[in-house]
Amino acid sequence: MRSPPAKEQTANKPRFRGAENIPAELWNDLAAKNPDSVCHQAGVGHRSGEGYRLPFLGGEYLVDTEKKEISALNDAYRVGFQSGLVMLIYLIHASTHGLTGRMVTGREIKGGDLFFQGPHALSQDEVLQKYGRDRIGFLDRAQTLDATAINMGDAAFRVLALPKIPVAYTLYTEDEEFPARLVITFDAAIEKHLPLDAVFALVNVISHRLSE
Repeated sequence: MRSPPAKEQTANKPRFRGAENIPAELWNDLAAKNPDSVCHQAGVGHRSGEGYRLPFLGGEYLVDTEKKEISALNDAYRVGFQSGLVMLIYLIHASTHGLTGRMVTGREIKGGDLFFQGPHALSQDEVLQKYGRDRIGFLDRAQTLDATAINMGDAAFRVLALPKIPVAYTLYTEDEEFPARLVITFDAAIEKHLPLDAVFALVNVISHRLSE
């Protein structure tokens, strides 16, 4: 069973404010789309009166455009601002493109070399502080996201964050010569399904859940 639902709202981290702050424009954009097209492009299901049924980081959620609500099912994590934002943006932007099987870094995504810098650098510090010398703990925690261990670095996993969004975290632990290092990669088709700011938010959510 998954560990107890995490709090994505942190007093000192306004980026994790509540899902009620998701811009109304996103809800309007999703409501204007044809549900059959969204289901085909995003790889999700839809039922009239309930909304879209969306897998996200090992949990399952109902996205109701009429009520403008995202409900966590079963023991899934509670929805926060950034996780809700990513879900809506994915449903709006996902395309018919399939996976390429080629994993790339954020800077290899179109526009990512300029975007993922400074305040938009992909979130790694919390993960490195907690697991820089703890490869076993890193992999154990990844299991709460339904991640699969892969043979890379000193420890690595791949998680299907959304139906068309595989993400991999590869940890190189600290030793006498080098500090710990983390490499985050995505299937190269991610740019067909998420804009850069949503990729940034997705990594924030994954790294935060790992480092709790």
